[in-house]
Amino acid sequence: MRGKRNKYHPYYVGRRSARLRFLAGVGTFLMLFAAAGCVGFAVFMMIDIQTSAQASVSTDDLPVLAVAQPSASAPVVDAVVEPVSWIQIIPPDEDLMYEQYVHIPDEYENIIAPAQPILLALDAPPIPAEYSALPFYINENSTLYAAFWQERPDLDIETIVWMVNASIHVPFYSQISVNYQTNPLFITPAYRLPDGFFPVGLVPVNNDECHLRATPEAVAAFKSLRTAAREAGFDLAVTSAYRSASRQSTLWENGGQRDGRVARPYHSEHQTGRALDLWGPGGLLDSSGPTPTGQWVADNLHEYGFILRYRAETTHITGYIYEPWHITYVSTGISMYMHENNILSLEEFVGRNPGAALP
Repeated sequence: MRGKRNKYHPYYVGRRSARLRFLAGVGTFLMLFAAAGCVGFAVFMMIDIQTSAQASVSTDDLPVLAVAQPSASAPVVDAVVEPVSWIQIIPPDEDLMYEQYVHIPDEYENIIAPAQPILLALDAPPIPAEYSALPFYINENSTLYAAFWQERPDLDIETIVWMVNASIHVPFYSQISVNYQTNPLFITPAYRLPDGFFPVGLVPVNNDECHLRATPEAVAAFKSLRTAAREAGFDLAVTSAYRSASRQSTLWENGGQRDGRVARPYHSEHQTGRALDLWGPGGLLDSSGPTPTGQWVADNLHEYGFILRYRAETTHITGYIYEPWHITYVSTGISMYMHENNILSLEEFVGRNPGAALP
């Protein structure tokens, strides 16, 4: 029989050390397991929260990016009437498209350059007497007719007469008269509007909210023209209509005061409220070359009271570059008359109809 061992015996000391090491190992394992569990739980909670948040937000709650709207100074096209694709080609403000007004081929320079003064010989032989029977012959101009004919023998006498009647026989801006007639439409380098002129009764052009204004007759005619163009498959809008004298002055200054590109203040048809600049699918109508839309307008605008005011073949008469986008309301009676008689400029119409009271 073995005797009772003391608790400090090496046997008991060894067993206690082994038990302590075992418990320490278990404790360490439990601590590591608990830490791993906490990390896993935290990750799970983060994923769950994010998933729940996404699931709880509908597409209606997502922020909507603001769609750029046209500026207050840009014409607004009626989205109900116009095709959706047309919304993308709303005409810009005049300042933004100004380069299209003044960027023209250099070959136009000589055409619109100021003419040399014509030395009117007051002792020039008179033109044949039979021409005094022309319905537009003005006796008071007989000396001018004769002198201009002597200066320009290449022109036929009928042309001599109507050119003098319309003041085409003098260099542009060399002799300026104020047009006080009920005809504010005939505004040229030789005729200007009276100071303080303002067309009354201006109305919106493209739609009721449009800031562009023109005379009621011009707007009604344009809307009819635009409707017909749509039916033919073409889109039109107006990008410039009435301009004040101060606005025209700004354009004139910004353009380097270059005649033929932008009219001088009080010499602009836009101040009458009856001139419209058209905007087509490609920009300022035909400013970059002929288009089907521009051709349709040129072929049909006379039926709605408009004329193409500044043609390529009349730059030496009008004093302006070719502007296929610029149309002028003159009434259907006059536009049809000009079309049927192949009269290409308002100068020729007025020269052949002196004193005509255009509407």
